Amino acid sequence: MPTVRIRDAAEYPDATRKMFELSSQWVGYDFDEPPAMSRVMAWDPEFGAPHGRAMKRAMGPGEFTRAEKEMVAAVVSGANACSY
Repeated sequence: MPTVRIRDAAEYPDATRKMFELSSQWVGYDFDEPPAMSRVMAWDPEFGAPHGRAMKRAMGPGEFTRAEKEMVAAVVSGANACSY
């Protein structure tokens, strides 16, 4: 199974670290490092940036609450055998 090294936030350019900070505020988390998936996606801005915008739209206001959307995400991750 292919793997990637999950880089520390400090290894990213300033603009990406600023994006991590803004994402932290939007999501409302206060971890030592941005989530692993965010760091993996950010390594390839051509893929990560559109995905991030889509995620922000998906998690925005709508028919389902944020909590319901997070639960769907957790179930999908479990069904896909995602480890985090």
